[in-house]
Amino acid sequence: MVSIAIEDGWFHQVLGQCAENGGFVFIALLGDLSSEQEIISYRRVRENPMFPLSDYIEGQTPSILHRCEDLFGEAVNSPWVRARIPAIFGCNILISLSVPDYKYGLVEQTFVASELESNGDWIAYPFICEDYNLRTGLRFNPDDSLNEIYKRIAKAFWELLLLESESVCAFRDGYLHYNEMDDEEWHNVVYKNGKFRIEITDAAFI
Repeated sequence: MVSIAIEDGWFHQVLGQCAENGGFVFIALLGDLSSEQEIISYRRVRENPMFPLSDYIEGQTPSILHRCEDLFGEAVNSPWVRARIPAIFGCNILISLSVPDYKYGLVEQTFVASELESNGDWIAYPFICEDYNLRTGLRFNPDDSLNEIYKRIAKAFWELLLLESESVCAFRDGYLHYNEMDDEEWHNVVYKNGKFRIEITDAAFI
């Protein structure tokens, strides 16, 4: 019998198919970090997610990311991540902690990175791929003793997404954003026919 131990997390359902890279098997889940199983209806995403994608593409940005810009013409990456993950895992993004009325990020997907131990059992490390202002990073359970493992997981995960960067899925999604007047706007984000597009909609009409 093979056992799988999840380090400080839980899951309800496996989504899509797994993918392997860097000694880890990555699985998309409906789940969360820690052992807390209560779904939180509102949570603002972290302004500075750990292990940002930008740290792993310096000097070698894929051409598709050059077409990924926000409303001000600044380079962003979460629309590409949102299009890339379904191409790998064969599933759509699920918002693990939010409901549509309080969706402040384009991407928030729980994964586990599973590694085979010497005794033949698997250990799975949960993490969340999430974005802030359309810039994506990874969030793990705080545990200094696992920092080196987290670094290996982040490197393997981002390398997996970057392996075939042009292989993406069309989508239409969105998120809530505060404008300069501190009013909420709904930003529709669309990827179709090789182009990313962002459209502003009055949040009151969502």
